[in-house]
Amino acid sequence: MALLQLQSVRLGFGGPPVLEEINFQIEPGERVCLVGRNGEGKSSLMQVLSGELSPDGGTINRQQGLRTALLPQGVPAAATGTVFENVAAGLGETVTLLAEYHQVGLQLSRRPEPALLDRLATLQHELETAGGWHLQQQVETVLSRLELPADAAFSELSGGFKRRVLLGRALVAEPDLL
Repeated sequence: MALLQLQSVRLGFGGPPVLEEINFQIEPGERVCLVGRNGEGKSSLMQVLSGELSPDGGTINRQQGLRTALLPQGVPAAATGTVFENVAAGLGETVTLLAEYHQVGLQLSRRPEPALLDRLATLQHELETAGGWHLQQQVETVLSRLELPADAAFSELSGGFKRRVLLGRALVAEPDLL
């Protein structure tokens, strides 16, 4: 069964349609390369595939439970935080707990205070309840494989490292379709 199937998909932005009568499917394990001139609808098609854009017509069938991730074309100008926080953002809501645990751990290593130790214990319990340790391991694995500095400020990275961080954010969710 196809991971994703488009049937007669149409998409326009007020002028001539960018996508018209698109029929397309992606099978498990398949690798697809999308080639075309600027303005031909490649990015729009990718946004439709990921679910970020809804088509004007046609149908999209997704395999039940399909996880998708999209690597953005450009680096967000307003992105802040550490590399760890930016990669972990690909995990969804549990990321808030995970990022705070990471930050409190850093603060505690710099200045041991009872209040920080108490907060770390509370966060640890909340992460255990939410299954967050598995998620932290996923983030650390991605950071290691992409050779990313976890505590570096995202805003201070080179363009290439920023793209690598964005790739890490997409990969950490272990998508079926990237």
